Amino acid sequence: MKFEQYAEQVVSHLPCSKWEKQDLKDELLDHLNSMKVELIEEGYGEHEAVSQTIQRFGPIGQIRRQLSESLPLLDKYMRKWFMLLFYLYVSIASYLLLLSPDRWRRRAFSVEWKQRMIEYGVPQYTHLFQNAKPFQTLSDYIFHYDNYSFGTIMYNLVGNIAVFVPLGFFLPLLFVSFQNMHRVFFLTLGASLVIEMLQFLFALGSIDVDDLLLNGLGGLVGYGLFRVGTSMMDRYRRKIQSDDDLTATPS
Repeated sequence: MKFEQYAEQVVSHLPCSKWEKQDLKDELLDHLNSMKVELIEEGYGEHEAVSQTIQRFGPIGQIRRQLSESLPLLDKYMRKWFMLLFYLYVSIASYLLLLSPDRWRRRAFSVEWKQRMIEYGVPQYTHLFQNAKPFQTLSDYIFHYDNYSFGTIMYNLVGNIAVFVPLGFFLPLLFVSFQNMHRVFFLTLGASLVIEMLQFLFALGSIDVDDLLLNGLGGLVGYGLFRVGTSMMDRYRRKIQSDDDLTATPS
């Protein structure tokens, strides 16, 4: 068996990108050729040195299993792509929550409403659209759903959950320190609170504690998706190991 064939079989089924496989293959070939040179210097012939090198390195399955166990969840190439997606998500979420034309139309309405309430001498109604009581908005959607359109309910319930699902997924995927459910939840809650405060300060929306709860739930859903993904990856790696146990030692 030639080094190229041996190295290709080792990396072919590793759970990583094709670019990482190529890097691992090149590194493995370097080690193989270095050992072959040492054996030739010891007096072995070319063919025998190749055979001895492969034999000393070990069975294909064993090397592949060791490499598989040492691989991170994301190799350096895949990490770049996921980091790019994370930045793209942050940009889109920031636009939707703070910079979209719809937000600024709401701002115009909110500013006009406050001015009118002050002119009418009822400044207490300038905060009519704020809710600091947990589950009040949610219960209102449930028990008085006939007062709202289906689109409004879906936008406020599903939308507030969905917008933070990617955050709960990307955080533990890209940062090891966030592979903890509590950290993801509290950071999601913190990010949601910052956005709510900015919306309030710039009159871009209303403060609703139920939005914070739904955003936090979205972060937990994203974290759950991350855990499902890692479980599937672990299962695939165990499958590689079980398949490699059946691989015969190369001659």
